[in-house]
Amino acid sequence: MEWVMGFFNHYNALLLMGSLVLNILIIILLIINISTSSNLKDRYRKLVGGTDGKQIEGILFEHINRVEDVHRRLDGIESQLNVFDNRLSFCIQKVGIIRYNAFDDTGSDLSYSIALLDENNDGIIITGIYGRIETVSYAKPVKNGVSNYSLSVEELQALERAKVNALDRIDVRGGRSNRQTG
Repeated sequence: MEWVMGFFNHYNALLLMGSLVLNILIIILLIINISTSSNLKDRYRKLVGGTDGKQIEGILFEHINRVEDVHRRLDGIESQLNVFDNRLSFCIQKVGIIRYNAFDDTGSDLSYSIALLDENNDGIIITGIYGRIETVSYAKPVKNGVSNYSLSVEELQALERAKVNALDRIDVRGGRSNRQTG
């Protein structure tokens, strides 16, 4: 026991300094621990927000159910959007019009040819020929951008304009416009 007392007497300054450093280190760690636990308490209070904390499991399950419901509804909306997109491909999307003077003895460009096409270049060409005595209108079907009937120069021009002049299409999913002009 004497040598222990001698050791403490001989190294008491060093032991005191070491003890002081360890106490300061412990105080720093205690401050860090209090700060961290305070942040965790704040985050926990936000998480349980207005409940007694015992219902957190119920809140999480309710949130999961809501997210699953939103996913089901989103799938239904995407399905409807695909149906509408399919229907839209059969709507008139391309229009080409030519106005012209069909006869030399009439004034103005009162005759016309209009090509109305869908996404697949299927549709119709409507032509109206204006003359002094009578006006004649007729239509010719178009399939894949070609008509089985012979087309006049003006009808061919209207058809070509329609093929290159697509109406604006908006991709709802991507939010961008797909404009094709000629």
